[in-house]
Amino acid sequence: MKTFSLAALLISILPAAAYADTLVVANKYEGTVSFIDLDSGQEIARQATGPSPHEVALSPDQSLAVVVSYLEDGYIGRELNVFDIASTELVRAIDIEPHLAPHGIAWIGDTNSVIVTTEETRDVIKVDVESGEVTGVAKTDQIGSHLLALSPDASRAYVTSRGSDTISVIDTEAMTTLQTIKADKGPEAVFVSPDGKEVWVGNNQSKTIVIFDAETMERIETIDTGFVPIRVRFNPAGDSVAIADLHGNRVLILDAAERSERANVDLNKFDIERPPSLLFSPDGTHLYVGSELSSKVVEIDTSNWDVTRLLEAGAGADGMKISSVTARSEE
Repeated sequence: MKTFSLAALLISILPAAAYADTLVVANKYEGTVSFIDLDSGQEIARQATGPSPHEVALSPDQSLAVVVSYLEDGYIGRELNVFDIASTELVRAIDIEPHLAPHGIAWIGDTNSVIVTTEETRDVIKVDVESGEVTGVAKTDQIGSHLLALSPDASRAYVTSRGSDTISVIDTEAMTTLQTIKADKGPEAVFVSPDGKEVWVGNNQSKTIVIFDAETMERIETIDTGFVPIRVRFNPAGDSVAIADLHGNRVLILDAAERSERANVDLNKFDIERPPSLLFSPDGTHLYVGSELSSKVVEIDTSNWDVTRLLEAGAGADGMKISSVTARSEE
């Protein structure tokens, strides 16, 4: 019989977060998206998406969530699923064919458009969410163009290509590839510092993080992590960096300037396995960690880096976003 630690039992009775936002979670192993009320900690609804939903983007007014349908055995994704967060209902599915296997996604500033990596066709596309039209295409011609991160002004997208060991810089207005340079082995995680000066790239095979100058794309520094840094995220203030250790079931927190360790959050004690995603709350008070094998999202208080709650989600809890719009239950 499985036993639970006292700490794990206490999580269910700890105080709820001090805001009533909605956490949107893509559950990649069951083809669903969860809408979790962050006041109560309860899952309000779980809706079907297209197969293999990995990443999520929010509209500028936070009323819409766009969820990709990526890639799995016997399926190559070709759609974006648009959900109304208030009602949790699917409002449209956007067919992006001939562009295939959408994965990384971000909403471009205050526009109507998202930018999406389409891995199977080795390109990056811009899609008008209102019209459903693909309005721009930038070829990377790289193998495994997987994740992207936007500059603070949304004028540049930085795209990691796992199979080619490269990072490409895309002009999001003209939808042209400005340059492609070498990273280390197996680049996946990518994030831009809030001040727009640095691009951090996690490399799965070399187990390193390479820090680039965002303007010149020259290497500033390489951090040898010794583990697979599957995701990298700055906090909103820009002074801390969270790094997910996929196989070590932990989150490492670094001082962004000094590159020194601030905290090491062990998730094993809470039976949390394989954390594939990270998300700071907009106010920086909490860090959320997906768990692809535990069907949960971990909430961490950033004032002391303690785990405060485990939130129930679906199988393969991965990409996440927080909306200020309250999701309504159908009941």
